[in-house]
Parts: sequence; structure tokens; C-alpha cells
Amino acid sequence: MRKNEFTILCSGFGLGLYIPGLLLGKGLNKYGFYSHVHVFESLISEDKKKSVLKSKEAYHKNFAVALMSTRIQMDMRQCMDIECVENLLRLWEEEDRQDFIVLSGHWLHVLDEYRSKIAPKKINAHILYVDVDLPPSWQSIKSIKPDYKKDIEEVWLYSYEDRSVKYQIPITDKSPVPYIQRDKRFLIHGGGWGMGTYQGKIPELEQAGIPLDIVAYDIKEASERKNGNRYFMVEPNWTAWTRNEYGQYEFPPLSEIKENEKPRYISNDQYHHLFDVTREARAIIGKPGAGTMMDSLGAATPLVMLEPFGDHERKNTEIWEAAGFGIRYERWKESGFSTEILEELHNNILEKKKQITDISLYFTQRK
Repeated sequence: MRKNEFTILCSGFGLGLYIPGLLLGKGLNKYGFYSHVHVFESLISEDKKKSVLKSKEAYHKNFAVALMSTRIQMDMRQCMDIECVENLLRLWEEEDRQDFIVLSGHWLHVLDEYRSKIAPKKINAHILYVDVDLPPSWQSIKSIKPDYKKDIEEVWLYSYEDRSVKYQIPITDKSPVPYIQRDKRFLIHGGGWGMGTYQGKIPELEQAGIPLDIVAYDIKEASERKNGNRYFMVEPNWTAWTRNEYGQYEFPPLSEIKENEKPRYISNDQYHHLFDVTREARAIIGKPGAGTMMDSLGAATPLVMLEPFGDHERKNTEIWEAAGFGIRYERWKESGFSTEILEELHNNILEKKKQITDISLYFTQRK
């Protein structure tokens, strides 16, 4: 049995199950554990990968289409490249992989095959939920495979029952920037796939004189810049399921988009580059996705919450509001876009995050 290592199984469908996986690997490394990260989409056929990218474009352009997708059951078994799956299972068997942390439910079919392949040996698997409730992918698994939790420990970052934050995935050892020292800027985005109602809020915020840091998902979006706004963008051809020249999965390469300058896309090897923008912001304005909540907590940056993507993000909203970490956009608007309210939320996060356990420590203690 291989000790002091974990295999982390995440997904590139959005970034809310991808970036947490990479950060979890970094966190385990700090405690002396080695980690292997695998992205589910690396196992699907090329035509299905193209379908994922088409979905990304469609969901960005039309949030109603994205919301409709939450009702569709997904069974990804027919999308898998059998040869890729067999090669991966062979690698795991050769390396005697036994400890797994699963962020995406699509991996459970692969784990079932691995169990059968190495029997009577056992695996030690944990499901890590990074939302308050099951997102659409997990809902699909629950429908297709009712016994999906059999012999697998479930670990939740959040407890909906008592409206609490139980664990965190730390992003950096840097201390949060004091609120008074932050730029008077507000980060606005639609998560990893640019989904949601955030684009419709930009004109209203501009009219209120609020300087914005906008994450663009098409270079054309940065062409209609207003005075005081900045634009950032992930490298257009980058995909989460492609390893870099060193054979590693990397954080999204990001660049500020400036007039008459060629973008310089940079990937930080320790955490996602957008987090540096988040640390300096007065608030994040966006839907309450898993990655956005993680950034909010890590940077002690309040979250101004827009319309959620599905029922799981609605419950994310309730948790962040109950914890005193965020405020719904409508309430913030009613306050006259008050920065005093946001500073109070910042102080809440600063105080409470000291009491929230590092999830990496939890897993290392289970070994």
C-alpha cells in the first residue's frame, strides 16, 4: 500500500471542481503528502470535448439555457474513450493507488471499474462536496447510481442544517489585505464559464460610479470599456483538461486586457492568478459558485450575490448570507451600494476564517 499520497479526481466542466482540486493538491503537499490530479474530461472522446466547449459558449451567451441544463440528467459513460480509461486504470494498478478524493461524480463509474480490477484489494475513497448541496452532475449520479455513496466517505465543506462553514481550501499563506488599503474597485464575473446575470448589472454599476474589474470571456467584451474599468481574460485556447509542457495541470493563464497592447497570459503555479485581483477588491459581484465562495473566504472579500445557477447555488447564497460573508445584490443596491456594509462583511470573514479547519489537514489525519 502506497502511503502519504492521494489521487484527486476533479473535472474541467466549469472551474468550480477544477481549481479546488489543484489547490487541494497543493495543500496536501504542504503536509508532506504527494498528490496526483486527474481531470475527467481527459477521458472523453474528442468530439465530446468539443461539445463541452460549445456548451460553455452557449451558457455564457444565455443564462436561461444554462439554467435549463440543470434539469437534464447526464450519463457520461457513453462519452468515455475506452482506451484512455484502460490506460489510466493500468497506471493506477501499477502504482497501487488506493486513496482517492473525488470532486466530480462522473469519476465514480471509473472507480467502480478500478475496484473490480484490483479486487480483493480495497480502495479508500472520499467524496468532497464543494457546494452546500448536490450540483447537477451529482444529482445525475444519484439518479443513475442510487448506491453511489456505498463504501465512500462523504465530506462537506458546508453544513446546510446549521448554516455553517466547516472546512476551507486555503489558497495562499498571504494574509488578507486590510480593507482600508484596498483599491476602490469591485471584481465582477460569471465564474469559470462566465454564466449569470452579471453582464446586465455592469451598466447600472457604471452609472453609480463604481470602478469595475471585469472578467471578459471574449476579447470583444473589452472593446466597449468605460473610464475606470479594467478587463481581465483567461487565454482563449486554454482548456482545463490539457496538461502543460511539464505534464501538469495548470491554473488558468490570465491577462489584463489593455488597449493597444498584446495580452500576456500568465499562469501562477501556486494558485489562480485572478485571486490576486480578488485580494485587492472591495467585493466580488457574481453568482455564488463553489470557486467564488472559496475566493471570497480566502481573500476575506465580501460576495455580492447575483441570481444563482440552480438549487445548489441558491443554498450557497443562504449559507454565505447566514455566515455574514455576503449580501444579495438587491439588498446592496437598496443600501445605496454601501461600502460600510461590505467592510462589516469583510471583518466577519476575517474573524470567522480563523476558526475554519483546513480540509487538507482533515484528509491527512485520516491516513
